[in-house]
Amino acid sequence: MSGLYSTVSDEAVFFLCCIAVGALAVFLYDILRISRRIVKVGVSVVTAEDILFFVVAALMLFYVAYLKNSGEVRWQGFIGGALGVVLYIFVVRNRVVDTGTVLVRWFMKMFVGAVRICLFPVRIIFKALKKPIAVVAWYTGKSLRRAKRLARQAKLRVGMRAKGAFLMLRKK
Repeated sequence: MSGLYSTVSDEAVFFLCCIAVGALAVFLYDILRISRRIVKVGVSVVTAEDILFFVVAALMLFYVAYLKNSGEVRWQGFIGGALGVVLYIFVVRNRVVDTGTVLVRWFMKMFVGAVRICLFPVRIIFKALKKPIAVVAWYTGKSLRRAKRLARQAKLRVGMRAKGAFLMLRKK
């Protein structure tokens, strides 16, 4: 008689695990939905994400069947998974997506703010050096233009390469 109760309790545990896996699968899909709200992607990326999600969800359900039910696929596993999905959708789905989106956007703003604070001294240094660098660049450009003009008169070609200036005789 105790064997019957242990079998029923094992099946009940399996059923509850399948409910949890169904709810977990929808939670993972909600994470995908949150990422889609934050970063807009194309239809092909959404399709690839959905296919990957359904493969992972099926593997999760079969893994639970393997662990708890010796690999046997039974109807209560599918019903438990579907019940977990339905319970999750009716109880928490929209709240999770809305709250998750708000939290992710808030953390992104905090991260951007921290980066701006860290880069503030660098911005000040660049602003301070902007004018002297512009003057040097102007004089360098002026000198290069003057050298090119003189080279044209002397039939030479003057230019700049990555490793420095060069002079060549111009071909006629």
